[in-house]
Amino acid sequence: MPSSTLHRGSLDWGWRLAALWTGVLAGPLVWAALLETNYTLSYVACEQRHSWMLYLSTGIAVLLIALAALTSWRAAPPMGDDAEPSIDPRETAVVRARFMVIGGLALCAWFTLVILATAIPTVILHPCTR
Repeated sequence: MPSSTLHRGSLDWGWRLAALWTGVLAGPLVWAALLETNYTLSYVACEQRHSWMLYLSTGIAVLLIALAALTSWRAAPPMGDDAEPSIDPRETAVVRARFMVIGGLALCAWFTLVILATAIPTVILHPCTR
């Protein structure tokens, strides 16, 4: 009978778990922060008649999401033989970690597209256009 106190295998779950959650949560959090930043910076861009700071904030957001995706990718557990389902907590933890890597990468890719789509009005419209 498997015990719930089994060790989680040879993987270092401390940094790996934090990296997996970073990959999952970075996209939505960076996008929300970018929306607030661009809302504030739009007034400054209108006053100064320059919109470079809006482009800069978009570039930084994309860079942060790319770093989160890289962190999640590097935290992926090694590939193994998953042909047969298991109830061993160590093996299910590895499968769960692989799922989080795939989900984190998909979310990072999706929110990168969302951020680039959010930047389209910045490119087309002047900051003072209402």
